[in-house]
Amino acid sequence: MKCGKVASAGPLWRRGAAGFNPRVFPILLRHCVSVAALALWAGGALPAQSHPALESRRTIQAGGVERSYLLHLPASRGAGRPVPLLLVFHGAGGEGAGIASHTGVTGPATARGYAVVYPDGVGRRWNDGRGAGAGHDDVEFVRTLLDSLGHELPVDPKRIYATGISNGAGLAYRLACDLPGTFAAIAPVAGAPAAAIEERCAATRPVSVISFQGTRDRLMPYEGGNVSIRRGRVLSAHRSAALFAEVNGCTPPPAVMAEPDTVKDGTRVRRSAYGGCREGREVVLYTIEGGGHTWPGGPPVGRLVGRVSRDLDATHTMLDFFDRHSQP
Repeated sequence: MKCGKVASAGPLWRRGAAGFNPRVFPILLRHCVSVAALALWAGGALPAQSHPALESRRTIQAGGVERSYLLHLPASRGAGRPVPLLLVFHGAGGEGAGIASHTGVTGPATARGYAVVYPDGVGRRWNDGRGAGAGHDDVEFVRTLLDSLGHELPVDPKRIYATGISNGAGLAYRLACDLPGTFAAIAPVAGAPAAAIEERCAATRPVSVISFQGTRDRLMPYEGGNVSIRRGRVLSAHRSAALFAEVNGCTPPPAVMAEPDTVKDGTRVRRSAYGGCREGREVVLYTIEGGGHTWPGGPPVGRLVGRVSRDLDATHTMLDFFDRHSQP
């Protein structure tokens, strides 16, 4: 395994693809984790210093296909102490390294002690239930990935989380439905569950959900319906939240509150939160009025994709949410 610098090139957005072009992001692979270093980390022997997260690119076999992912480990952990695990899924047309750079999740997540995984989709897409990426069993891939990581790292089985954008957000929803009881919480961004899996999702086990979606999203309709041409149908942002509120036994309707408008960026944020959920679960929807197909608090991505809200930092907001939730 080699470490190096990936050059930046190409347009920021692939027209017509619900995902980011990873080649625009310069990625510096700062540390390669050898087997010995990984074993040292898992045993808690690394000193508690302020080092960058340990990073490695890895592959596993899943369904007869070689799959790849980036793994970031916190610089130090106490001996034998379980570690929370966060999976971050790129959008269609993207890859793990690109979404890692775009979201900035690694630094704040590893500082809180999370191990962070950025998987790569086959053909830069995920099978989220809409038909995109059909033919590859990404649910089985994630199950295999979690089993593999659980055998070599002290993963806390009560603190496994998932987030993603667009097609990756759709996969996060699907995983919550098709791997019931696996995730303590998910945080989809600019994405929605496929309409085809609504019935399965209604029968899944409780899982906390925090979601972020813009009303001016041209690629993932806030009100639900068709995603572009021949890309399947999705639920609306409100139906998505209500569906998981029903799963969690929450009390409708949600309490709606306008967030402070601190930056004049053409967006306003509205928070809809369901109360009375079982086992301390939560369901929260952040509606970005005027927001596009973007990661709130992330970098600008151009007029085609739409506005990025500066009134909300999705990365830190979801990490705060994850910190509050574990499996009962």
